Amino acid sequence: MENVRELDKNNCTGCRMCEQICPVKAIEIVENEEGFIEPKVNEEKCINCGLCFKRCPQLNDIKNNRIDEIKVYAAKNKNIEEQKQSSSGGIFSILANYVLENKGKVYGCAFNSNLVAEQIAIKSKEELYKLRGSKYVQSNTQNTFTEAKKDLDNDKLVLYSGTPCQIAGLKAFLNKDYENLVTIDLVCHGVPSPKLFKKYIEYLEERYKSRVVSYEFRNKEKNGWGLTSKVVFDNGKTKYINANLDSYYKTFLKSYTYREVCYNCKYANTNRIADITLADYWGIKKKIPNFYDEQGVSAIIINTEKGNKIFNKVIKNISYIKSDISSVKEENHNLEYSSKRDKIREKAYIDIDNKKFKKYVKENLKYKKEFKDMVKSMIPFKIKKYIKGVLRNSV
Repeated sequence: MENVRELDKNNCTGCRMCEQICPVKAIEIVENEEGFIEPKVNEEKCINCGLCFKRCPQLNDIKNNRIDEIKVYAAKNKNIEEQKQSSSGGIFSILANYVLENKGKVYGCAFNSNLVAEQIAIKSKEELYKLRGSKYVQSNTQNTFTEAKKDLDNDKLVLYSGTPCQIAGLKAFLNKDYENLVTIDLVCHGVPSPKLFKKYIEYLEERYKSRVVSYEFRNKEKNGWGLTSKVVFDNGKTKYINANLDSYYKTFLKSYTYREVCYNCKYANTNRIADITLADYWGIKKKIPNFYDEQGVSAIIINTEKGNKIFNKVIKNISYIKSDISSVKEENHNLEYSSKRDKIREKAYIDIDNKKFKKYVKENLKYKKEFKDMVKSMIPFKIKKYIKGVLRNSV
């Protein structure tokens, strides 16, 4: 089992592939002091087969049947309600609906009743709301690689969406290409720990004197497409929080709180693992102004022929325009390089268990609130929209 020990824990993504592939269940998943999960080997059970080492996507490259020239689109869902309920252009919903209509299963990230992010499977359109929207915290893949394999072996159509390292973990676990598997990865910045997010939720509950029953990182009701979270409390109150004025959100955007491996991400490039890559098409207003939509625009990157096939099957439900990878990369830097590790990360998780969240942020995750962000947050979205319209028409 020496090979397994050679994997530096700072290089582990926590995908759980090794745990699920182990033939004797000698690997258990434990939470480290920062709140990230990682594997631990039970030496008494281990038979030294080395399978975990041979399949680990961090130690081995995962092959993908990439098309010679990737296809890139700016796109949005023609169903306005689905678009509004999504983080950007609502393309994931279209792809998921196709799979569900064909009696397949869709795997993706959802918050459970305790607001813990987990990969789950759904079988109906009525459940799709669970998987919509960004969750800026590491999700637990649980047993979904094993579950997905059973579905695939039973000839069920499967769509699995996740971060690139999770897709790599799934493909390493399966160890072969399934024609009935479609994968979607995201242009990921990095992931904070579930422990940190839990501590943040507890802080909100203490501050507003009520239990948080729902949390959305990217809600469009107040400010349209952007970075405004919506928090619903048990007492019926709702808060909308600007990302740049929120301690958890802002430090996420500043790359202070990611898992160590995220700062050296092997997937932060255009050599994607999944069939389709989805992202926000930031900068679309400058690049293709007549295609801009205040309810969000997605960037779609088609990486494989399989991705191209399913895209063509749902294309009637998509408003789209051809683009190019260089335009998307301009404001999606994680298509070129990993997020940069700030010196603040050195103490980002020190003593996280023993400090109240407010004190913890003040001492460990110092960040500055910009005056312009405070002013913007006070101007209603309708007024901002009106001002932009006036400025646009005066040019």
